[in-house]
Amino acid sequence: EDGTSLNSSILAALRKMQDGYFGGARVQTGKLSEFLTTSCCTHLSFMDPGPEGKLYSEDYDDNYDYLESTNWMNDYDSTSHDVHMYLPMKLFQASRPSFNLLDSSHSRQENQVPSVRVEIHLPRNQSGEVDFKALVLQLKETSSLQEQADILYMLYTMKGPDWNTELYNEGSATVRELLTELYGKVGEIRHWGLIRYISGILRKKVEALDEACTDLLSHQKHLTVGLPPEPREKTISAPLPCEVLTQLIDEASEGDMSISILTQEIMVYLAMYIRTQPGLFAEMFRLRIGLIIQVMATELAHSLRCSAEEATEGLMNLSPSAMKNLLHHILSGKEFGVERSVRPTDSNVSPAISIHEIGAVGATKTERTGIMQLKSEIKQVEFRRLSISAESQSNGGHPLGIDLMSPSFLSGSFPGAYDQQSPKDSRQGQWQRRRRLDGALNRVPVGFYQKVWKVLQKCHGLSVEGFVLPSSTTREMTPGEIKFSVHVESVLNRVPQPEYRQLLVEAILVLTMLADIEIHSIGSIIAVEKIVHIANDLFLQEQKTLGADDIMLAKDPASGICTLLYDSAPSGRFGTMTYLSKAAATYVQEFLPHSICAMQ
Repeated sequence: EDGTSLNSSILAALRKMQDGYFGGARVQTGKLSEFLTTSCCTHLSFMDPGPEGKLYSEDYDDNYDYLESTNWMNDYDSTSHDVHMYLPMKLFQASRPSFNLLDSSHSRQENQVPSVRVEIHLPRNQSGEVDFKALVLQLKETSSLQEQADILYMLYTMKGPDWNTELYNEGSATVRELLTELYGKVGEIRHWGLIRYISGILRKKVEALDEACTDLLSHQKHLTVGLPPEPREKTISAPLPCEVLTQLIDEASEGDMSISILTQEIMVYLAMYIRTQPGLFAEMFRLRIGLIIQVMATELAHSLRCSAEEATEGLMNLSPSAMKNLLHHILSGKEFGVERSVRPTDSNVSPAISIHEIGAVGATKTERTGIMQLKSEIKQVEFRRLSISAESQSNGGHPLGIDLMSPSFLSGSFPGAYDQQSPKDSRQGQWQRRRRLDGALNRVPVGFYQKVWKVLQKCHGLSVEGFVLPSSTTREMTPGEIKFSVHVESVLNRVPQPEYRQLLVEAILVLTMLADIEIHSIGSIIAVEKIVHIANDLFLQEQKTLGADDIMLAKDPASGICTLLYDSAPSGRFGTMTYLSKAAATYVQEFLPHSICAMQ
């Protein structure tokens, strides 16, 4: 207190700071309470308090005495080589995928404990209750890290994190301590699925999560967490403290720690990209993280041709760099493909996949390899034809009885290509994927919201699935106002299916063309979804006349729209804009001049 125990150099530094300058920099000194109102308070996850709420352990005084001595300097050279071991590990946490991201219903009961991925046969005693001693013995005997994590998860949910398993003869071994030990083991082998799983069990938080949320909001982007529709999908429009933000994410995830932790990870990645590449977020005012995660799993299922459960499993096992790379390709709006890597990997670690852009040719690496093989086989066929022709001439011009265009000849010449009678078109599903991606990202054409403002001036409002966007908003907001764009998005986001949402956007674009006509009004309240369904009926009628069967014209059960219409290009004879234009003219024809309503 009297300052005699302080080093003289420290006292000299404090006196310099009181003068207002230190090392050429301006310094202000004062009480801590005076700086709190104007200071940035952050959370250091690597300094979390222990189970008892203590920031420092009981042996803190012993460590402090050790620092006061000079012995630690002798160990400096050895520890400097392992400095990375003492830095905070920035492993973005997510829990184990005990859910199906591609399940649109995603209905869960409140306070429901997520089920584990691998079924564990819990040992029972004579009374039928779980025998926890036998379960701990099973934990001790198994060598599988996966089974160890499953058993510890069951102990965590049934007995609590501070339950002493008595696994070791000496000292305590609580569930929390064993999970922390297992976390270090899976971190060494980079088993990202288990890393995220254990991180979720321990309720770890992504570092600087609140800062990432603030960065996104400062770029005038609203956030939604959780899968649609509302009220499950929560909107974030203002900065929140870290604890409040994580609680909101947990509520939107309906208690599913897998979705909750993965949402935190994606939020941090989005903040990274909006700082460095803000152009990726053009014409996007609301980032729906729940739909983005669902689309990422959908892309894995489509590209790897696997089931929904396998796609969810693969997404959770991606490394942080691969997860970030997949998110970047989705945000970029370019066509991309996902392939399994040819390099061998351990089945216990993350699956090796490669993410690449698809160029103008539209062929992936595998397809390009097949094309090169086909060219080589064509050259071999030409060589055989020349050889047979020369042999025929050497026999006096008599034919050899071989039809050079027969199927038997071609099948022998093209052993790989001819066997595939109906190869799958790589472009199949391309437009449906594009609409799904754009709908999940809330991406709209340039100038879309200004055009919506013009449409509202010539009608009483636009209705989307029962939610009305009134024309009075044009008197309250300007066309280029961000508040107006967010208001339009809030109505469109009532639609949970992203591809159906994009068809509604295309229908509104058709209405903007009608709004350019010099007429006073194009209707009262226009039901946009009715225009889409009229276009769908016109599409089905024309396809049936061309011979399409019911299997080909299967409908999406959620929206009732033909999946083939989802996968149609906007332009062309069978394009969506063709049918939407006819449907819009049919819907509003009573308000238009007869010369304009004439349909070809």
